[in-house]
Amino acid sequence: MKTQLLLATALLASATATASAQSNTYFSQDNKIESKLCVLSANEGFSVARKEAAQHGVYLSRFSKSILCNGEDIRDIAKKTTLSNASVVKVEVFAKDAQQETQLCMTALKQGLAPVRQKIGNLNSLKCNGQNVTEFVKRYQNAAI
Repeated sequence: MKTQLLLATALLASATATASAQSNTYFSQDNKIESKLCVLSANEGFSVARKEAAQHGVYLSRFSKSILCNGEDIRDIAKKTTLSNASVVKVEVFAKDAQQETQLCMTALKQGLAPVRQKIGNLNSLKCNGQNVTEFVKRYQNAAI
């Protein structure tokens, strides 16, 4: 019992993520190398800051505190910026055909596994996009339908 559902995935670089990334741009009020490294770490990532630090003879450790930026570890600032700049991935699931198995997969996504179990009994006999229905639901239960 194979079903054919068409999954459309689209990467969305949302305008709000881009706007928030631009509004959180850090800057330095002095010309110290430590300040410059903090700004680089916040705006471009820790690796860029490490490369710049090496050119100035400063060692930035990936594993222990080395420079504090406004009282916060330089690595933590880079992590916050990286997380806020992450792309949003949106998945949309829709039925490609009107077969009974396809409709059961859609029911499982919308209403859960209980109604499907009542109709077919053994959930292992139903495949959705080549996956067991239980795995399919776990993976796509928050997708747009």
